[in-house]
Amino acid sequence: MKKSKFSIFAYTLFILVGLFFLTGCFSEPNYPDTPQIEFVSLQNIESKARADTDSIVITLFFKDGDGDLGLTSTDTLAPFSERNSDGTVNRFRNNFFAEVERLNEDGEFEPVTFASENFNLDSRFPVLNTLDKETALEGDLRYSLILFATSFSPVQKDDILRYKISIADRNLNESNIIYTDAMRVGVYE
Repeated sequence: MKKSKFSIFAYTLFILVGLFFLTGCFSEPNYPDTPQIEFVSLQNIESKARADTDSIVITLFFKDGDGDLGLTSTDTLAPFSERNSDGTVNRFRNNFFAEVERLNEDGEFEPVTFASENFNLDSRFPVLNTLDKETALEGDLRYSLILFATSFSPVQKDDILRYKISIADRNLNESNIIYTDAMRVGVYE
């Protein structure tokens, strides 16, 4: 059976219009270049390795317009060096910033103070964009930490804690600040 020129033209036009609509549906999201985060979940898991230890997993949803999130182990020079030129600790040696707050007797959350002023919960997460080009990114970011509720720790069993979290990109743009749900130390899922 021979197809007419019109039916071949109509078929080709149908495919081209279909491709146009399909590619239009999958355009890159338009997010700001400053990362944005949202709280997803907080898990408190009993440590099997050591008594009086909580394993905390915080999950965040992130989005970033240019995808410049993450640091490598070789990112040790400015602006990611350990110290600033004046000798003070450089905040941006890390890209995940976490503070723990405890519910006090007045029903307010206040920062937990650790014995050493150099101790903090800040950390690094690896480079998330592996495409070698600027692109919008979104997804979940999981942060794990171990919390000791011992006599030398400022955190004790049955304390009610929450975490204050933000992240930074490679251009030192800091995200919004989020707070996790509250959790009781020593009570596990």
